[in-house]
Amino acid sequence: MTRNVKIIFSTLTKDISDEPQIQEFVGEYSIQNGKRYLRYENDDIRALLKITDDSLSVIYSGAITSRMEYAPGLTTTGTYKTPEGVLDATVETDRLTVIEGSGSVLRLTLHYNLSVSGTFVSSYEVELNCLKI
Repeated sequence: MTRNVKIIFSTLTKDISDEPQIQEFVGEYSIQNGKRYLRYENDDIRALLKITDDSLSVIYSGAITSRMEYAPGLTTTGTYKTPEGVLDATVETDRLTVIEGSGSVLRLTLHYNLSVSGTFVSSYEVELNCLKI
């Protein structure tokens, strides 16, 4: 089952901004083998989110390539490749909540700390709301 959806991200970067950044995309939502998948494009970047009840994988391809894993209580590493070079990233995930239904196709909240090349960048609070079109 694949359906077209509207994906709304609200991202609050603590210590950097008091106001969340809001981004909206149109994409596809599907469920396969018990995993939820969201796909969307933003300029020259394709995004794939693989979602389970206790983990999130975010994969970017195109102008930027990256693969990051988020799982509560775990510290994970990944890379972020840009035209300017490759950055090593580390995330410490505090909380991930996935809710299906209740007015949305899917709602997800994620809280994590990000370090790049060994230097702490900030704490992030992300809310994703996936709506039927």
